[in-house]
Amino acid sequence: MQLKNKRALVTGAGKGIGRGVAISLAKAGAELFLHYRSNQAEAESLLEEIFRIGGKAHVFCADLSRDDELDGMFAEIKSLWGGMDIAVNNAGWDPGYIQFDNIFPELYYQLSDINIKGTLFCCLREIELMRDSTSGGSIINIGSVQQDTSVPGRTLYAMSKGAIHAMTGQLALEIGSLGIRVNNIAPGYIEVERMSRDKSFNPEEVAKDIPIGRLGDVRDIGEFTVFLASDAASFITGQTMIVDGGVSRKLARSISNN
Repeated sequence: MQLKNKRALVTGAGKGIGRGVAISLAKAGAELFLHYRSNQAEAESLLEEIFRIGGKAHVFCADLSRDDELDGMFAEIKSLWGGMDIAVNNAGWDPGYIQFDNIFPELYYQLSDINIKGTLFCCLREIELMRDSTSGGSIINIGSVQQDTSVPGRTLYAMSKGAIHAMTGQLALEIGSLGIRVNNIAPGYIEVERMSRDKSFNPEEVAKDIPIGRLGDVRDIGEFTVFLASDAASFITGQTMIVDGGVSRKLARSISNN
């Protein structure tokens, strides 16, 4: 229970990596504030699972690309807790394969509002809630290995995750004196629910491209998040840490959509 009595926000918590992170934090003893954007059933299912393992959590619905809804979420956190200790900025949008000649301003603004602006202003609000704490705080952004690796049709998505990488390092530099750490996890190929709905998805074929021989599980990201949130990582800040089974170290890949 290394995070007992810690207060943790997880954005985009209803499914995928966010859900895995939330469950790992709950098992480590943190009290959770769970953000979701649209699927109430998923959020309530997660809440029930956390209650079953003896955790404590609250849920809140907001579109973090909208300034008023983002501000409303942080007003609720302030009213509930007065501050926070841990924040995991996982909420984001992956538009999938978008060929370069199909990139239009509307799509750019939609993606950057969610992935870049939403993450930035979450970080800024989190700093406000952590800065008066005597124990500081830990902000953990969820990026992607695609900030550095290139595959076709991923220009917009890679650009947004590259912005999160740069933002993480800059904020860590500016707020280190407040005792607040900021880090970025860059996952590789993590198996999430939406993959199982794709009839062309073959995990065995994808795993052949991953040096460790398997796809990532959401628990891989969740357990690493617990470490970064804990005192064991108290001297780590401003870093982007890759969790990808080694795939980003390969010179080439046989499957183009990794």
